[in-house]
Amino acid sequence: MNYSSWHWIFACLCILTPRICIQGNQSFIEANRNDKLSLPVFENLTEGYNKFLRPNFGGKPVVIALTLDIASISSISESNMDYTATIYLRQRWSDQRLVFDGNKSFTLDARLVEFLWVPDTYIVESKTSFLHEVTVGNRLIRLFSNGTVLYALRITTTVACNMDLSKYPMDTQTCKLQLESWGYDGNDVEFMWLRGNDSVRGLENLRLAQYTVQRYFTLVTKSQQETGNYTRLVLQFELRRNVLYFILETYVPSTFLVILSWVSFWISLDSVPARTCIGDFQGSRRSQYY
Repeated sequence: MNYSSWHWIFACLCILTPRICIQGNQSFIEANRNDKLSLPVFENLTEGYNKFLRPNFGGKPVVIALTLDIASISSISESNMDYTATIYLRQRWSDQRLVFDGNKSFTLDARLVEFLWVPDTYIVESKTSFLHEVTVGNRLIRLFSNGTVLYALRITTTVACNMDLSKYPMDTQTCKLQLESWGYDGNDVEFMWLRGNDSVRGLENLRLAQYTVQRYFTLVTKSQQETGNYTRLVLQFELRRNVLYFILETYVPSTFLVILSWVSFWISLDSVPARTCIGDFQGSRRSQYY
C-alpha cells in the first residue's frame, strides 16, 4: 500500500472519529438524563429550601408523631437514682417543601440530614446521652412522595428516676422517659404518640435480673415554662423488684454465715487455730456479700 492510500485512510478517520465521539457522548448524556428523571433529585428538592425555618412557618404547628423501641435497660441504680436504656427513637412529620412526583419512598444517606429541618427533641431529666456512631452515625432519614419525613435515631441515655426505697426489697418503682422540644413551644411544634400505647415496643420482652416490668403506658402532657408551653410525651413504666433474687443473693448467704458462727461455741477454748480459721472464713465471706 503506497503513501497516498495511507494518507487517504488517515483523513477519513479524522473526519469520522469526532462524529462517533459526539454521538457516543450524546447517547451517554441522554441515558443519564433518563435515569435522573426517574428519581427525585435531592438538589432539586432542596433548591430554595431553608432548613432554619420549620415547615408551615408562620402557620399552624408541625405535628411530630413518635414511636419508641426499647432495645435494653442495662442498669438500674438505687444509689444514683437513675437507669440506663438504649432506645430507637423514630419521628415522623410532614414537610410540604419536600413533595415530589411518584408514590415511592427513598432512604437517603444520613449525612444529608444536615440539609433538612429536623425537630430539636430532647430527653427530659437525662443525665448523659449519646448517639451511636459505629460504623457510621446510627441515623436514618427517609422521604415519602407526599412530603412525610421519617427520622430515626439509636440513643443510649441515663435518665433520673426518683425511687422510694422504704419497702426495699419488696418495693415497686415508677420510672419515666419524657420527650419534649427544646426550643419550639406548642405554637410551633406539637408532639403525639403515633399509635398510643402501641407506639412503645420492647418493654414486654425485657428480662432483668432484679426487676420485672409490671406495666407501662403513654401520656401526653403540657410543660409550662418561662419561655412558653411545651408538649411533652411521657412513657411511664413500673418496675417490681424480684424478691427471689435477693433471697438467693443476700439472705441465704447471710443466714449461712450466722449459722457458721455458732460452730465456735462447740470448739474447745484451747483450739486457737480452729477458731482463727473460722473467723478468717467469716470475714472473707462478709467482704464478698456486703
